[in-house]
Amino acid sequence: MDALKNNGSNDNVTATAQLQSTISQLQKQLANDKQAAQNAQQMLESAQQNYDHATAAQKAAEEKVNQTKAALAKAQQAVTTAQANADAAQQKVATAKADALKALETYNNYKNDNGVPTVKTPSDIVQQYESYINGNRYNSPQVKSDCAEGIALNGGDPAKGLMSTGWTSTDGDKTWTPLLKTNYQATAQDKAEKVDPRNMTAAQQTEITKFAAQIVNSFRDSFQSTAAGAAHSYGKVKVSPYATELGNQVIDGAYNNSGWNKSSNATGSPHNENGMVTAANKAGLNTGFVGENLSTGLLLDPASLHIAGLKQSMSMADVKQSIYAGILAMIYQDVENAADAPLYYGFGGHTEAFLNDPKGMNGISYDDNGNQYMTVTIDKDGWVHYNFFDDGHANAEVKNKLAQGATTPENVSAAQINNAHNDYLQKEGAVTTAQTAATAAQNGVTTAQANLATAQIAVNNATAAQQQAANEALNQKAVMENAQAAVNLANDKINDLQAKLAKVQADLNAMNGSVQDKARQLAQAQTNLAAAQQKLNASKKVQASRDAAVNEANAKLNQLQQNVQAKQNKKKEYSQLNSQIRLAEVFGTSLAAVSPQSNYEKAISDAKKAVASAQQKLSDDTQIYKASQAKLQELTATVSQLQTIYEAALSNAKKSDAVQNDAAVKKAKTALAAAQLKVQVETGKLTQLKGTLDKDQTTLDVANGDLTKAQEKLNSLQGELKRAQITLDGLSHPYIPSTPIAEETTSEDETATSSNATNGASSATDQTETNSTSDDNASTTSAVANDASQNETQEANVTTEANNEENDQQVLTSKVQNPGSLNRASEEASVKSEIAAQIAARNAHAANDNMMAGFDDPYDNYYDLQQEAASIPSAPLEGYTRQLGGEKINAKLEAAIKSGQIKLPSSNTKSEAKKQPKVNKDSLTAMTVVAAGAALATGASLNKKRKNKVAKKLEDNE
Repeated sequence: MDALKNNGSNDNVTATAQLQSTISQLQKQLANDKQAAQNAQQMLESAQQNYDHATAAQKAAEEKVNQTKAALAKAQQAVTTAQANADAAQQKVATAKADALKALETYNNYKNDNGVPTVKTPSDIVQQYESYINGNRYNSPQVKSDCAEGIALNGGDPAKGLMSTGWTSTDGDKTWTPLLKTNYQATAQDKAEKVDPRNMTAAQQTEITKFAAQIVNSFRDSFQSTAAGAAHSYGKVKVSPYATELGNQVIDGAYNNSGWNKSSNATGSPHNENGMVTAANKAGLNTGFVGENLSTGLLLDPASLHIAGLKQSMSMADVKQSIYAGILAMIYQDVENAADAPLYYGFGGHTEAFLNDPKGMNGISYDDNGNQYMTVTIDKDGWVHYNFFDDGHANAEVKNKLAQGATTPENVSAAQINNAHNDYLQKEGAVTTAQTAATAAQNGVTTAQANLATAQIAVNNATAAQQQAANEALNQKAVMENAQAAVNLANDKINDLQAKLAKVQADLNAMNGSVQDKARQLAQAQTNLAAAQQKLNASKKVQASRDAAVNEANAKLNQLQQNVQAKQNKKKEYSQLNSQIRLAEVFGTSLAAVSPQSNYEKAISDAKKAVASAQQKLSDDTQIYKASQAKLQELTATVSQLQTIYEAALSNAKKSDAVQNDAAVKKAKTALAAAQLKVQVETGKLTQLKGTLDKDQTTLDVANGDLTKAQEKLNSLQGELKRAQITLDGLSHPYIPSTPIAEETTSEDETATSSNATNGASSATDQTETNSTSDDNASTTSAVANDASQNETQEANVTTEANNEENDQQVLTSKVQNPGSLNRASEEASVKSEIAAQIAARNAHAANDNMMAGFDDPYDNYYDLQQEAASIPSAPLEGYTRQLGGEKINAKLEAAIKSGQIKLPSSNTKSEAKKQPKVNKDSLTAMTVVAAGAALATGASLNKKRKNKVAKKLEDNE
């Protein structure tokens, strides 16, 4: 509208000039923006070139990184290979050292005869031994001298000998060190190994057996090296695992398990020769002799000191030293009587046994067909048995077992020692060679690691260069993107300016259009505006009036709805109260009597609380009573104890004639009196508590009784209420109206009036809305008038309902004040009907099945379910008649009475007639017959009180 007005004035010239000026400015700005866009495009092309160069440099740097990483991986593999070679070379060094060490150990063992010393003998020992044998086993001074020399040659002290070992202790008798010395050189392994002499392992026993056998064989070598000596020594001993096992069997059979006493027996010898032969033959040797040298124990066994509490163990070196010294002693100190030779120097039977001298008395075996076996066994008493036996007469099985793993322990030869030494030198040279190779391999590892470090540096440098090139590429890309954004922005500005220029040009062209057309458009627009404004004002007035009428109608409608809801609530309350009033009218009692639950629920709740309280008190007092009982028992026991003490003190005092002054008697008497007093006090307390318990029990019994009575009363009243409700259902039949008919009619009329008024108001409203559609002003007037009419109708309805509620309240108040004011005529008719029904039911029940044939009798099952609760007929008679087909029941029942199927009192027995009231047969009406039929169908009966009441009323009517 403003634009039209401006076109109609001189302002059009000004507007045209302004538009032309704007076009000129936009054209200049467009030229500038095009130049800026051209500059931005040049910058973009330069940035694109720089980005391409940076991308190429980044790609070259990445290729360099890949090359250096490949070189690094190769260097790493070279390090791994070099390290593996170095490890292998080092392993060869370790293996070579172990081989060299083992060769050195073998060489040293060979030099030391594997730790087994060789028995050294004097140069003329064979000559002196022959003089001993040929001289009737006589040890001459020269023989004794040679034996002393033999002890010295083997590292012993000839002045002390080897039979007795001295001991010394430097730590207060905690540990002891033997003073015995021989040329035995123990190995480090033997020194470290601990041994229990009486419980050796099989490996340990085998080791000491080989040790002893090698010593014995070396002694035989010294004799067998000459022809004269060989005549006194035959063969060498062998050892094998089964021989050791067989030796254990022999010692077990002859000593450990035989009860043989080595110190005291019939032979006078510690050797059980017969036992050994028996055990050997049992094992399959079939021999007549088992040789044995016996030592009383290991010379270096700490147990021989017999020091109590000493727990010093032996090493394998101690055991071997003891065996070696024992063998030397039995060779060179074998004289049995010390008086014959100092330190027992001389040859004897043990010497002969070790030599296996065929000319001596103790030769073991010189059978060419047999193999000599030696075993060393320590028995349970610690004695050492050196046993010798051959297999010349053994069976094949035993020979094979003995031969398995059998060896002949001997000293190492010079050639063996030389070979062992050469082997050691060769393996020591291998250690040097392996060490040189290991050093070279380790140098290779060092070189490879240096190359790896160089390759890592190259990778690091290439990675840094690649990262720098990547950063430069990112920077150039950002510059290129910014240049592209500048180009895009410049082009967007050009497009915007061109669009603005086109719009301004269009506006200018429009401005130069026809002024007359615009003037006509302005005039028409002003006319249309005035008409629309006038119509709008009229519509606003009509709408305001209608809005006010609607608001007022809605307010009245809400009030009416609240009044209707209040009335419905009142009717519900009146209905509930009216039900109780009718029950009160039937029984002529108050409203409280027909609502027993509300009266007795509180009584039952109070009774239950009283029972709970009484039970809790009884429980608490019982606990106190039990505690008092326990205390009384404790005090009684104390009195008994004190009585005993008192009597004992009194008895002692009487013996000393100082009863009165005896302090013990006084003290006991005082304690007894105090205890007796406590018992009396506690007994009284217990009696009081017993009384309290009796009272508590009584209180509990009374509370339980009250609870039972209240519950019984409630149950009784609930039963009465149930029966009253059934009665009320019967009395509610239309033949006995519970409320006047006038009241029901009035209520229906009021409802009809209210409904008509409402319908009329609704119709008026509908007509008003129809009229308002045709004309706005007229519809407004009609709507206001209709709303006023509707409000008056609703107010009239509210007034009528208020009056009805007031009348209902007055009637209800009257019934509450006079609950016995029933319609007497209705009650009398009901009572008569009940009496007739009872009489007819008692006599006609047997004919019920025939009479009801062809009809459905729904009340027969009803009676079975309600028999306990019902006291009078409870079925509405009208409903019963309708169930059986209307008037048909009346005719059928009357016919049953006339035909005698239903017998009346006149035909009953005299005893039954006395119990029932007299009824005039002719006075039974159709109503009575219908009631009788209902009673017959339901099978109900009147209670005794109701019967008496009805009978009395009939007698009064007669």
